[in-house]
Amino acid sequence: MALLSKDKKADRVAKEVPDFAPHFFVIGAMKAGTTTLHQYLDQRDDISMARIKEADYFLQDAETGLGEEWYKAQFDLTRSCLGEASPNYTKYDIFAGVPERIHAVAQDAKLIFSARDPVARFASHYRHSWLHGHMRVAPQDLLSSANGRHMIECSRYAAQLEKYLAYFDRRQLLIIDFETLCNSPQTVLDEIGGFLGLATQRISKFVATNTADQVARIPPFIKRAARSKLARRLDRFFPNGARQVLGRALSRRDPIEVPVLGKNVLQAASELLREDADRFRKIAGMEFAQWSV
Repeated sequence: MALLSKDKKADRVAKEVPDFAPHFFVIGAMKAGTTTLHQYLDQRDDISMARIKEADYFLQDAETGLGEEWYKAQFDLTRSCLGEASPNYTKYDIFAGVPERIHAVAQDAKLIFSARDPVARFASHYRHSWLHGHMRVAPQDLLSSANGRHMIECSRYAAQLEKYLAYFDRRQLLIIDFETLCNSPQTVLDEIGGFLGLATQRISKFVATNTADQVARIPPFIKRAARSKLARRLDRFFPNGARQVLGRALSRRDPIEVPVLGKNVLQAASELLREDADRFRKIAGMEFAQWSV
């Protein structure tokens, strides 16, 4: 895909972004293993992932007000490779301008995108939003609602990535398969290491994180508090282990019940996503034969 002229756009956003940026970004997709990938990559001794998964610094929203020093403090600057995992960076329908902001300060950055069956991702997004208390839309009303339309947009991978390919060369983008990440994580991590120009390292601890059952047991108000600006500002004072212990202590015994999306809703979502999925396969150069669309 040819690159668009970007000098004027870069100039327009240059004043909005910091001078500091990591070497690579895991930009999505949401509900496609980005939390697990973040933790795997952070096990390497040459990579420092941002302390907060979803630092979201380039969204230019309320979190950006925490400042560049806060953002730099998210990383161990003694490591040779710094990375951030923020799937909100591929939600252009609600967070515009992210590719421009990243490109303005990190033209050589590498981008990593984990792709999952778009319909399965859509269904998982619905469950996630319900569990977090973000919405209470019945399945039969979902696709006609603003929430449902946003969930569809997040599964339009080609449309999301085309925003980046207007600024970054296709060679700067690595697309990985969510199913391979689940079934053969070391294979994916070796691929990412090569993409980043790093030596191969074996990862000893493979644990699925942010699973549906784990999330379903955490009260919504706890999830919202953890994403607040105050919690993010104070995060550096709490080791990851302490946060995990607190999360388990506050978890419910019985998981929150979420309505099931029926076949009619999933079929309708499939039709809405079919054209984009075909376009995405061309961008990726991958078949994704196991997908439902």
